[in-house]
Amino acid sequence: MKLDLHPLHGRRTLYRWQQGTLEQHLRALLPSWSNKPLSINSQDLASNASFVNYVRHHQLVDPSNGQTVDLVEKSIRKVAFIGSQEARFYRARDMLRGSEQFQYPVCLGVIETPWESLIFTDFVSGKPPRMHLIAKQLALGIAELESLSHRYLNNRPLHQTPLYWSMDFFRPWFLLRPRFNFARCLPELERLAQGDERFTGLADSFKAFEPLLARLARAARRSPRCISHMDYLRKNLFVEGRKLQLIDWSEVKVGRVGFDGGAYLGSLFRRKDMPQFLAAQKEFLDTYREALPEDFDTDEALRNLHYMFLLNALFHCLRPETIAEYQAKERMPLLRQKYDYLLSLL
Repeated sequence: MKLDLHPLHGRRTLYRWQQGTLEQHLRALLPSWSNKPLSINSQDLASNASFVNYVRHHQLVDPSNGQTVDLVEKSIRKVAFIGSQEARFYRARDMLRGSEQFQYPVCLGVIETPWESLIFTDFVSGKPPRMHLIAKQLALGIAELESLSHRYLNNRPLHQTPLYWSMDFFRPWFLLRPRFNFARCLPELERLAQGDERFTGLADSFKAFEPLLARLARAARRSPRCISHMDYLRKNLFVEGRKLQLIDWSEVKVGRVGFDGGAYLGSLFRRKDMPQFLAAQKEFLDTYREALPEDFDTDEALRNLHYMFLLNALFHCLRPETIAEYQAKERMPLLRQKYDYLLSLL
């Protein structure tokens, strides 16, 4: 059963100066459960996101009606008492109100202590999609997400500016991450070329992407802001009827229009053969162009998409782990094919 939350009860934020038990947290978020016994079964879920202490699935019986309730609790540790961007996203209650393309898990509430953010949401399950087959659905959902969140961010009061400034993609704490710095991987490509002549000279060719990415980054900074999920992987999407459930906002940023499309295509390029990627890319881009609202500049959005695609595709295809994986599977001709495609974009 999913909780049917009244607007005044759901998605609330509570501040605590000391850690509490799970039962205390649930009773605080749902006052109607206070002083009633709770029977809870918990199971840890997999998570590899930065600063996440744990993710747990809780199944319990609603003491008011006897029905089974499934919840997810995520604990995110704080650094210097600064809350996570995921918790800040969930505290923005109305950001994605009116969404028709994506469905999002209902947030029961957020509990903030000096040491951690605790996020309680519906437990979502379903059939993970085949990512290259949902390009059209994702294009529609991403265009809508960008439009709704852009409008929301533009209407925030002045005192909330620091909150969203700290979540902006162009802050040093995001830009310094290895996956946004493909040049760190070029020495490995040079070593590969020493033993495989098919890759001779490619490291020097890839260096030409550095000034290109710098130009694209400068242009992106000046483009419309929106919320970007940034993590379009199979584990974060579930098919429910004709809609997609989008979960796990651990990578959420204040990005720019086009960023999410680039993140999706970059992930697809990393995992699929070229024919599958090219077919999905065409379907996504055709749909995205049509779906993008008129208040966005299409050329600007596609330029940002190209920027984010390159950031993701270059790193994931050049990193040592990827090279080792292709060697182990004896798929080096495919890797060279992907390198040729990337170099054709210069």
